Amino acid sequence: MIFENTMLGVFIIAVTTSFVISVFYKVLMDQEKLEKIKEKMNELKEKSKEAREDGNEEKAMEYTQDVMKQSQKQMKMQFKPMIATFILIIPIFWFVLPGLYPNATVSINETGTLEYGNMERTVSIEDIEPLEVKIGDKTYAENDIVDMNSYKLKISEYRENDQELELSRVAVHLPVSLPFWGNALGWLGWYILISLGVSQVFRKLMGATP
Repeated sequence: MIFENTMLGVFIIAVTTSFVISVFYKVLMDQEKLEKIKEKMNELKEKSKEAREDGNEEKAMEYTQDVMKQSQKQMKMQFKPMIATFILIIPIFWFVLPGLYPNATVSINETGTLEYGNMERTVSIEDIEPLEVKIGDKTYAENDIVDMNSYKLKISEYRENDQELELSRVAVHLPVSLPFWGNALGWLGWYILISLGVSQVFRKLMGATP
């Protein structure tokens, strides 16, 4: 099944939802009116800047207030597509992707069993600080990747009080490390990375301004 491949499955879902969201913005917003509002805002900002340079703070403040009014109009226009986007995205983030690519939690009382897909591995905690976990016949540290044949899991954390080891599903290994994310991305990081890029392409092609 195509969605068993985390990298490809999340890619397809991200591209599809980005396309649908772009359609929402195209259909539910008056693009011509929105463009006029943006042009008006830029014009007022320029006038405000010129007024300040001339020392006319009162006039500059009037232009700034007009900019805020135009901004409020823009926000009202964006409300409908934003609601439609949330209705689409929330089930995907809460149910679809976590259901397709779940994390693994292992309860450990001296030893435990990591069960994922049709694979099983015996688990034991060798040390707490720094974390050392023995899975099968190999020892891993925090953030190391556990290869479960067609699945890859990252050692996320060990909750000592609960005696639970958390492992997160890895979607893709990037050639470079990203700040806060590293180079082993789960479904959320991979989804965000893809959607940020393709949504801009779709909106530009459709002439849909966010």
